[in-house]
Amino acid sequence: MAGRALGLAPVAPPPHAFAVDGAELRYAGFRRDGEVWALARTAAVPLAPDTFAQGLLGGPVKEPGVVRAAVESLLAEAGGPVREASLVVPDAWLRVAFTDVAELPAGAAGDDVLRWKLKRLVPFRVDELRLSAVEVAPLPEQSTEEPHRVLLGFAIEQLLAELEDAFEAAGVRLGRVTNAGLATLAALARPVAPGGEGGDLEAVARVEREGYTLAFARAGEPVLYRYKSFAESLPPSALGGFIHRDLRLTRSFLAEQLPAATLSRIVVAAPPEDEPSWVEWLEGGLEARAEPLRRDHLPPVEAGAPAPSWRVLAPLLGAARQEVA
Repeated sequence: MAGRALGLAPVAPPPHAFAVDGAELRYAGFRRDGEVWALARTAAVPLAPDTFAQGLLGGPVKEPGVVRAAVESLLAEAGGPVREASLVVPDAWLRVAFTDVAELPAGAAGDDVLRWKLKRLVPFRVDELRLSAVEVAPLPEQSTEEPHRVLLGFAIEQLLAELEDAFEAAGVRLGRVTNAGLATLAALARPVAPGGEGGDLEAVARVEREGYTLAFARAGEPVLYRYKSFAESLPPSALGGFIHRDLRLTRSFLAEQLPAATLSRIVVAAPPEDEPSWVEWLEGGLEARAEPLRRDHLPPVEAGAPAPSWRVLAPLLGAARQEVA
């Protein structure tokens, strides 16, 4: 299992992170002094709307030279070379799923087991995907017949390879690829320790134009991850009902699989104009406090460079400090 390929295995993260989506390519460089993270450099360049092919998992680069030029332009704007970095992609491009297995062989045999499992979980051509996995703690109610719980990350191999090639052409080696939801979760300062006053579960809700991610973690380790895309035919007036139905399913799963757990907080990373609605939906659907993402949700950060919004900066910070996605 190539856990490192999608950022699911422990590695020493470099202090440089890039983020890419269908609209822009962004960079942030950090310095760390103890518990304080300093934003040393940041830059962004726009991407044309047709840079990537469209698809449920994103799509390949239409003109590789365009992305290579964008990387070179971004590095020039950032003002210095970068040799190693992490890359954050949209949640729609890099999906996450959990599965249970009886045992997980090492090497190619384990990869075959996980691909077979994934075929039963997702409606994609698994042979065309890059797959990464890491074992996580089992759920209390998990079957003893399949005692191992695995977090799977998967994305289109061609898309990731083309992005890696574009950065490599500019002298940048991407050691980690993760998605915005996992990276935002990794950016959070840890809440009260399990069993203490604030409960033992935390959640991040990350809202984009295409859909939203709801990720739950305990002691920093993901325990539930849901990505829901918005149908183009869904009118704005129906969005609240769609969200409430999905949140009811999520709450039922948590009650069944983690009956003793309490949810201490939900951090909402949404566009500012959408924050009030999402706070209301999440608090009503999950019966826990929801708060828009703020500076005090993150470790101490000093902005030595002009900083983007915390919603934009959080996944870049998470990629820089992430040890286990």
